[in-house]
Amino acid sequence: MGSMMGWETVLSAAWTPRDGLALDSSDLPVVFADALGRVAHDLHVRQYNGSIAHIRWVAEYDDHTGVVFLLSDVTATGRAADGLGASGGGAALDADEEAIVASMAYLVQDQVARARIAWPWGDADGFMSPMLSDGIAVWADHRVGSRSRIGEL
Repeated sequence: MGSMMGWETVLSAAWTPRDGLALDSSDLPVVFADALGRVAHDLHVRQYNGSIAHIRWVAEYDDHTGVVFLLSDVTATGRAADGLGASGGGAALDADEEAIVASMAYLVQDQVARARIAWPWGDADGFMSPMLSDGIAVWADHRVGSRSRIGEL
C-alpha cells in the first residue's frame, strides 16, 4: 500500500507520552526501528510551549532512489492533529543507524515545530538541532556549544 505516487509505505508507528513508541508494522531493516526508538526516547524530555499528545509515523520508501522518508502527524495537547508531513531529506535504505537517527530526528523536529512546540529544548533556552558529529547522531545546543547523543537526553 502506498500513499505517495510511486512510493511504498514501509513502516507504521505511533508515540504517546504514556505508552512511548508502538511499532505497528515495518518492512524495513531493524536498524530503522532502533533509530526511531532513540528519537522516541527523547520525546519524553525537554519540550517547551505545549506538549505532544500523540504522534503517528509513516515511513515511505522510494525504490527509484533507495531513500526512506519518515512522515509525522503531530497532535499537540488540546489541538487537532496537523496531518502527515515532512521536509528535508530521508535516509538511504542501507544507511547506518546514526545517519537514520539524524534524518528521523530532523524530520520529526520539523513537524513538532509546526505544531507550535519547541523540541528538544536546550539548557540555555532555544531548541537544539539534530546533526551528525564524527559519525554520531547528536542534538547540538549551539547557544552553549554542547552536544548530546540522540536517545540519551
